[in-house]
Amino acid sequence: MRKVLRFCSILCAFSLIAPTVTAGLIPLDISITGNAELDTTYSASTTGNASQSANMSLVIGGGTTLTSIANLTPTGATPLAGTLTDFGDGVGVSAIGSSTAGAISEVPDFFFDIDFSLLNSSATDTYQIFFELAYSVSAHAQGNGTFIDNGSDAFVNSEVNLFDDLAEEIFASDLTSDRRNGDEIGDVLGSTFPGTNGASLSDSGTFLFDITLAAGASNNFSALVRMDGGAFSNDAFFNGRSSAFISILSADNLTAVQPPSQVPEPSTFILFFMAMALLQVKRKINN
Repeated sequence: MRKVLRFCSILCAFSLIAPTVTAGLIPLDISITGNAELDTTYSASTTGNASQSANMSLVIGGGTTLTSIANLTPTGATPLAGTLTDFGDGVGVSAIGSSTAGAISEVPDFFFDIDFSLLNSSATDTYQIFFELAYSVSAHAQGNGTFIDNGSDAFVNSEVNLFDDLAEEIFASDLTSDRRNGDEIGDVLGSTFPGTNGASLSDSGTFLFDITLAAGASNNFSALVRMDGGAFSNDAFFNGRSSAFISILSADNLTAVQPPSQVPEPSTFILFFMAMALLQVKRKINN
């Protein structure tokens, strides 16, 4: 029950940072497809007392389709893919990795790929398309006392990365809580070291970006949601979370005269994490 309450409290925090989006249909000239997929090439099964799980979400026309992942086993479509139709539609992943004390345990790698493809089929008009990445990342490696005192040794790394069509990183939130080697906080500019060992680290917010498509042009971008962790003494344990949801906010026709602004409505990012919360609650009740 404590885990359920903690999850719901995180959901409330997400609702505070989630902005509004513009109601309306994506212009017919613009085709945007999105997909989320567990990267089975780099992901690996847990060991010891560790566990990993995730939910992938696809929002089309305001409706949500979910695929859940238990360890490396999916329930639902994978990859989870479709063509977006409305502003506010998007693709998301929420992944969790953790362990309990009592055994040497590891989440070797838990990788998810998010990909978007864009096409402007107009023969004359140029469009500027606006997107939002909403993210939440946390990491905490724990044990009895300090590492120097009794040898408690654990780490966990959680991250979200966004790449443009040239595979250049344009956003990163990368947290490592490490009792032995020290904690690390990374972003697109590099890393900082807060001087702590095994602290509870968290980062959440939104990142806005846009892509301009000339008539007949195409483009793409991608994101990575990842975590790994290990507890290398019986008294140590860890927990981490990496969540990302990428949605289309609006599109401006830079060639034609712009219509009046449309009425804002709540972001589907809220709907995504509400669905995640309901799934977690349902699982706790069934257990």
